[in-house]
Parts: sequence; structure tokens; C-alpha cells
Amino acid sequence: MVTKRTTLLLVRNRFHLTLPSRAGERQLVAEDARLIAFEGSPAHARWLSEDEALAVTAAQATENTAPEFAEGAVSRVLDDLPALDDYLAAYGDERAAELRESHRRVRGASEQRLRGLKVEAQKPADILGVYVYLPVVGDSTSTGRAV
Repeated sequence: MVTKRTTLLLVRNRFHLTLPSRAGERQLVAEDARLIAFEGSPAHARWLSEDEALAVTAAQATENTAPEFAEGAVSRVLDDLPALDDYLAAYGDERAAELRESHRRVRGASEQRLRGLKVEAQKPADILGVYVYLPVVGDSTSTGRAV
């Protein structure tokens, strides 16, 4: 159920990997796309957990939104996206650390070199989709509407 304006973002992070080997270093690029969500405005975002963000995708629209209102709601979010830069940069660094640890575990288990293994998030992240979910005004039992 959407009780506050909730924005769902489809974010793609790219990572530069440096993989050591006996023959030298290999450079690779990896990508990861995830859904992340926040309530409120970008400047005052309350970030949702992964499970909460996925739950937003199940919200059913209960009524239509007037096109001009929908455009305004999305435009306000798009205009304020720079307020998310620090969070998205830190989020990319967290994903890079997870990817690095995954490589360390796999490489360690297969007795491959670990020294020199690097994973760096390429910034800024790509925002591939912005989806704004609005609650229905005056109806506390509804699941809201999607813009």
C-alpha cells in the first residue's frame, strides 16, 4: 500500500574490475540494475529497504491521475534528482564492495590471485526509470495510484 508519495528508481551501476592473474591484469566492466525507492521528495528522501521497494511494484492503481498532475509530479522529482547524487554514489560504492567480496570468495576458493583485485563504481549511476506512486487523497484504505 502506498500511503505517501513514493518514487521507484531503476538504477544501473557500472563497475570497473581489475582482475589479477599470473599473466598480468585483466580489465572488465560489469553492470548491475536494481530497483530502489524512497518516500517524499528527493531532498528529504526516506529510503526504503529492498523488500519495501519490491513491494511498491505490487501496488495497484485505484484511479487515474490527470495527465497535467502526473507530468507535474514527475517533473518535480526529475528536477530534484541532483539531491540524490550523494546517496546514489554511496549506493554504487556499496554494490562495488559487494562485488569485490564476491570475487574474493570465488577467487580464494579456486586459489586464484587476490592481490590487486579492484572493483570501482563508475559514477554517476544511470537512472533508467523513474516511477512515482501517489496515495489517493482522502482514502486511507486504497493502495494509491501510479503516475
